[in-house]
Amino acid sequence: MDKRPVITLLTDYGMRDSYVGSIKGVICSINPNANIIDITHDIKGQDIIEAAFVLYTAYKYFPVRTIHVVIVDPTVGSNRRILLVVSDEYYFIAPDNGVLSLIYETGTVSTVYEVNAEHYYLSEVSPTFHGRDIIAPVAAWLSKGIESDKFGDPITDYFKLTLPKPRLMPPKALRGVAFHIDRFGNIISNISSEDIKKAKEEYKSEKFKIIIGKFEINSLKNTYCEGNKGELIALIGSSGFLEVASYQGDASFIANACRGTEITLIFQ
Repeated sequence: MDKRPVITLLTDYGMRDSYVGSIKGVICSINPNANIIDITHDIKGQDIIEAAFVLYTAYKYFPVRTIHVVIVDPTVGSNRRILLVVSDEYYFIAPDNGVLSLIYETGTVSTVYEVNAEHYYLSEVSPTFHGRDIIAPVAAWLSKGIESDKFGDPITDYFKLTLPKPRLMPPKALRGVAFHIDRFGNIISNISSEDIKKAKEEYKSEKFKIIIGKFEINSLKNTYCEGNKGELIALIGSSGFLEVASYQGDASFIANACRGTEITLIFQ
């Protein structure tokens, strides 16, 4: 591990209570040199899919060997497992509830361990706060150089969410869904720029229109400010996915859209 190993935190705890501070305190007590970075603590309460997406859009921008801690854990205290996931460049520690599903899809995961080495936990474990009493100390000890295989046993039956995928639809359409609504009201779809490229090749066409609800968008923009105020526009966002947005407006409100709303590209 580096002299100042990076540990990120992504949770639904918010900042009102002591939860985040307690986790940081545990990590610093074990490894004072840890560099703890908050990705976000504003995940909607118990929203595993939102957490999975936000993690996916952020994890690769951190240094190699970063330890990503994800705590969105609706079934804390039950018999659900805690996982330590080792990929080619990163570590992930999270409950086994599908929150790492998009990480599994990258094809970079080498080993998944069920964390069960209790001597790395805090001496007292609350059944309602595994984030503090199990996940945080495991992350801290890992950051101090303890080998990943010391924390538990390798498994292959970890839980993966069945997430919607874009589909080619006859005669000449590509259909996806809204996957995430960000704080600006931008509607981020599950349609990647690569999905659009493949559809163009399949349909031998560069031209398409985008349908969301009763709205039709006829071209892609490069930036949000290329649209008129209150107008729906489409673009490829910074995460690499098709977005429907509105310059100085809330696209999700205008389009009455939420996660799961269909977004269709119709090729000409």
